[in-house]
Amino acid sequence: MKSKNHHHTTPVCNGNTSESSSPSPPPSPRRHSAVPHCRRLLRSKTFSQSRRESSVAGIIIRRGLRYFLLLPLFYISGLLMCVGPFSGLVWQAPLPGSVYRSHEIFEKLWHEIESDNSSTIELSSVWRYNRRLKEQKPCPNTSYRHHFATKRESPDPSGYLIVEANGGLNQQRSSICNAVAVAGLLNAILVIPHLDFHSVWVDPSEFGDIYDEDHFITTLKGFVEVVQELPEVVMERYDYNITNIPNIRIEAWAPVSYYLEEVYPVLRKQGVIRIAPFANRLAMNVPPRVQFLRCLANNVALRFSFPVSTLARKLVKRMIEKSSRTGGKYVSVHLRFEEDMVAFSCCLYDGGKAENFEMDLVREKGWRGKFRRKDRLIQPGLNRINGKCPLTPLEVGMMLRGMGFDNNTSIYLASGKIYQAERHLDPLLKMFPLLYTKESLATSDELAPFKGYSSRLAALDYTVCLFSEVFVTTQGGNFPHFLMGHRRFLFGGHAKTIQPDKRKLVILLQDMDISWKAFKNEMESMLIESDRKGMNVPRIKKSRRKSSIYTYPLPECRTHSMLQQLSSVQNHRHCTLSGLDPSLIFLEPLLSVEPVMQRQEKYESQCGLADIKILRFRLMQLVSFHLKASSFEALKIVMPLKCGRLRAFRHGRSLHAHIIKLGVFNDVFFANNLLAMYVDASLLKDARRLFDETLERNVATWTTMISAYTSSGSPDTALKFYMQMLESKSETPNGFLYSAVLKASGLVGDLESGKLIHGRVFRANLGFDTVLMNTLLDMYVKCGSLSSARKVFDDILCPSSTSWNTMISGYGKEGLMEEAVNLFYQMPEPDTVSWNSIIAGFGCKESLGALRFVCMMHRKGLKLDGFTFSCALKTCGCFQLLVMVKQIHCYVNKSGFGSCCFTASALVDSYSNCNELDEAIKMFDEYSCCSASILDCLPLWNSMLSGYVVNEQNSAAINLVSQIHSLGAHVDSYTFGSALKVCINLQNFRLGLQVQGLAVTSGYELDYVVGSILIDLYANDGKIKDTLRLFHRLPVKDIVVWSSLISWCTKMGLNSLVFSLFRDMVNLDIEVDQFIISSVLKACSSLVGLGSGKQVHSFCVKSGYESERITVTSLIDLYAKCGEIEDGLALFYCTSERDTVCYTGIIMGCGQNGRAMEAVGFFQEMIELGLKPNEITFLGVLSACRHAGLVEEAWTIFKYMKTEYKMEPHIEHYYCIVELLSQAGCFKEAEELIAEMPFEPDQTIWNSLLGACGTHKKTELVNFIAERLLTTLPEDPSILVTLSNVYATLEMWDDSRKMREVIKKVGMKEAGKSWIQIKS
Repeated sequence: MKSKNHHHTTPVCNGNTSESSSPSPPPSPRRHSAVPHCRRLLRSKTFSQSRRESSVAGIIIRRGLRYFLLLPLFYISGLLMCVGPFSGLVWQAPLPGSVYRSHEIFEKLWHEIESDNSSTIELSSVWRYNRRLKEQKPCPNTSYRHHFATKRESPDPSGYLIVEANGGLNQQRSSICNAVAVAGLLNAILVIPHLDFHSVWVDPSEFGDIYDEDHFITTLKGFVEVVQELPEVVMERYDYNITNIPNIRIEAWAPVSYYLEEVYPVLRKQGVIRIAPFANRLAMNVPPRVQFLRCLANNVALRFSFPVSTLARKLVKRMIEKSSRTGGKYVSVHLRFEEDMVAFSCCLYDGGKAENFEMDLVREKGWRGKFRRKDRLIQPGLNRINGKCPLTPLEVGMMLRGMGFDNNTSIYLASGKIYQAERHLDPLLKMFPLLYTKESLATSDELAPFKGYSSRLAALDYTVCLFSEVFVTTQGGNFPHFLMGHRRFLFGGHAKTIQPDKRKLVILLQDMDISWKAFKNEMESMLIESDRKGMNVPRIKKSRRKSSIYTYPLPECRTHSMLQQLSSVQNHRHCTLSGLDPSLIFLEPLLSVEPVMQRQEKYESQCGLADIKILRFRLMQLVSFHLKASSFEALKIVMPLKCGRLRAFRHGRSLHAHIIKLGVFNDVFFANNLLAMYVDASLLKDARRLFDETLERNVATWTTMISAYTSSGSPDTALKFYMQMLESKSETPNGFLYSAVLKASGLVGDLESGKLIHGRVFRANLGFDTVLMNTLLDMYVKCGSLSSARKVFDDILCPSSTSWNTMISGYGKEGLMEEAVNLFYQMPEPDTVSWNSIIAGFGCKESLGALRFVCMMHRKGLKLDGFTFSCALKTCGCFQLLVMVKQIHCYVNKSGFGSCCFTASALVDSYSNCNELDEAIKMFDEYSCCSASILDCLPLWNSMLSGYVVNEQNSAAINLVSQIHSLGAHVDSYTFGSALKVCINLQNFRLGLQVQGLAVTSGYELDYVVGSILIDLYANDGKIKDTLRLFHRLPVKDIVVWSSLISWCTKMGLNSLVFSLFRDMVNLDIEVDQFIISSVLKACSSLVGLGSGKQVHSFCVKSGYESERITVTSLIDLYAKCGEIEDGLALFYCTSERDTVCYTGIIMGCGQNGRAMEAVGFFQEMIELGLKPNEITFLGVLSACRHAGLVEEAWTIFKYMKTEYKMEPHIEHYYCIVELLSQAGCFKEAEELIAEMPFEPDQTIWNSLLGACGTHKKTELVNFIAERLLTTLPEDPSILVTLSNVYATLEMWDDSRKMREVIKKVGMKEAGKSWIQIKS
């Protein structure tokens, strides 16, 4: 054994010891790092210190101080050499590949590139490397079968696993796959992973927004149990806040042993664990059984959600269609030349100040001070040499042209926003004109739900690249890793991917002397190498695995092996969601160029022609094979069940019977198809019976029933089904179900239910679904909640044309045309529907704005359709614009819409409203003769009937109603409404009862249109009790019904009932319009109820009707009759727009309150303003003159009425003048006026003259008048009393006494009553 005496050993730098055996002196110790490294070998600190001090002293003694004086000179010389005038002598040329010169080489070689098509290759023959993969069987002891056998021995799960997947789409995908593997390893129940919001990938999507949750859970069933949320008991333990669950920090790339030894005990103890974040938390090298779960999740379970996959399939189809020159095959390029990627790589391209400044800003914004740290060395040239710089579009184009792809090759560019796209994409477009992106393939409406959701957009790119013939990856990352592995899974082990050698490429693209031929040779070699690498798989080492597990799948992850394992563990379970084998969902687009929906329609079109025996055979074949049949064959077998749309119900029923016999009736897929068949056949009772018998239901089952009841006119039943589904807690509603139930809520007008559904949609994060948001918008519009509708509209990120049109139409229906027009002008590209919505809105308000927009629409070159014509003609009819009606009629004939029933109906209406009944009859006769049946054109007959009613041709209207009834037409509510109006015009209540009988037998008695006119019929006949009884029976009472009843009650003097009905309307929150308010104010005026009137006035102001003309007039009348003429005048002066009615109201009010001169002044003012007075205006001013004794003014106005306005005075006008003249003593003029009257004087005229005779002692005239009155009305108490009083005034006591005796015999008239309102 060697001695350990340190005095005989020498420390050396390698740390070993050796004895001195040579006679030569030992070497001098090295002065740099030997002492520190060897110091641990020495046991004496004093020895080391003394040795170092002696060494320094020796240097000073031997060398002398002169060496220290030379050190500053050496330092200054070095600086001069590096930065001084000699620096040019030490400059070195840039290393090959470190400088970007690709654009210069492209300009130099462009003519050769453009003309070279000699060595093009066919896309179908790009991949030629045929090497059969050697199947590597996994170890039997560690296979998935052993693992799941172990699981069955201990079936109880160890707890719940919650993970948060962060990053972009494919980094999240990696986390999800690892979560599935860890859950299987720990025998845990996996909660649907939460996708963490990423600061760079600004995407708030949840798992269900990107992936199909139901498919994910169903596919993993039997391997890993997956739930959508934690149980109520667990959530209650953590106060319903997942963040309260302790978060376990897992080291990166943790091995399986770490999870089993460290994590598993915690899971068993707590019952639930949370791991956030979960990126890269599982080692690459795992046992095959765990790796199988990774691949199962990635290649099979993670299927994109319906919105994503639907649009992705469309993009693939369109890409195939645009690649017709290459047999439907195309090249996809994953280009990472985005602004953030260029900035992150720290590479130089132009090298200018602008680029450097821009990239520094991007780096600072995205990564803060990461690139400004002192230890961060940025070397753009070295990065380019090492292949770390993203390839530019120009470099990708040159590479592909060099490999032999010509300008007829279709290229799909999978990328985000290209850095300086216009400049960098121009060369690529020159080389490959057939260049497409998702933005160019999809419409703006299709992409609208994906805007702002980067992961969903990446999913579209992923799918299109997945099914390309050639995939080109230009940069590393998760996207190409996953995609290459997925392509290997689909294409028999070949990735079919071009992986450029970027180190070689940058050197070639910096050589300014390179020729196009030499460059092509290098590129062709690169393609051959990619072909070879695409099939080769690195050997699997037990120690570690450097390559991505997704790029190079293990044996358990290959297609054939995985399908066998799926079939074994899941025991031939077939997918209940789409009828396709879940493992073949990504293979489906490869089986045929046609997408699934087109193939479905293809087989549906053949359903009615297929023989029932063949269908039976196919059904039995499907049941026998299950997963053994391919997805295409499964469609061939199952799609004939969709026979409902082609009315092949007999075949469908036969198949239903065979399904029951074969014992697969409880299969939800078959049940859903049968249910859809019965619904398509409108056999709702059979569908309901089938639904009740079905044991297993999914969300599609409920959606089918809810949609069926909504479409069949029973939306209330649809809402009941929805509530039943929620109570059962069997299924989670999706976007389709929410759309159906929202439509039902809109039809019912159930705003509360709609708001509850809106809340569930919001919590489900379905705001990206534009179609669903449009349905929600439509629901709010139909329920009249425009404020809520506008909030939904504003929250839609990219509203589609349907969104805009629904909102515009909603404003139009509510009469808010200012808001509708503003929104219309904000719309990016208004379509025909948008224009028609605006036109219809103005048409409903009977505004000329409708015609203005029709003219604008015509000038812009938009084609007018039947709807446009109908709205325009309606407006023309309202304003009696006959000339424009004829112009539109000519335009209709030239446009080919003359044969349209609805346009013809509008023409008949407009001609009738313009009092051109002959033209309307001519139009009606022309079209009705050409029409085959009245059933096809009932609206036309209704228009003609309405025309007769409007023009008071009641006999013709009755004949037309009789003709419609005799032809056996199914009469609708409009026909009954017009017929009842004829009965009201004819005052024929008996005929009205007959029409009501027809309405009862036809089921229209309680229709709100027919019901409102029946109320008019009964009220017009004075049957108020029957009117009220019918009113209370109406299930739907719109504002027309309420207005009609209140108006009739006002006319009949039932003022208390008017107030009661008005209070009911307010309490029931029914909209009150200006016409109802006017009727209520008239009731207040009749009762002289100033307090009630002021309350109604306040309600009027709050409702926004204080400026309506009819309301202003009623308020003036109220204040005038209540003696508050000053308030009436103040209201009149505050009115900005005064018409004849308004002036008439204030004139009559002034006259009633003794302000005759003001009344005459207002009359003169309105004449000066050009307003035409009507009969009531003249009566008002004449009454005012009568009260004030203004004879000359009244006589002038009376003559003015006949001479200037050609109006024939009524008896009331004559009464005013006769009384005025007689009171003034002008009996001769009064008698002459009475003699000139075109009608016999009545009691009122004689009474007015009789009173004045008493005043002016005209005894002879009194006797004449008394004789006329007693001859006409001998027993009228009022006349007898008046005569008795006049006789007494003239001191004709005998005659007065005789009148008193006659009064006693006839009977005294009932004493008058008055009442006052006492404030409590």
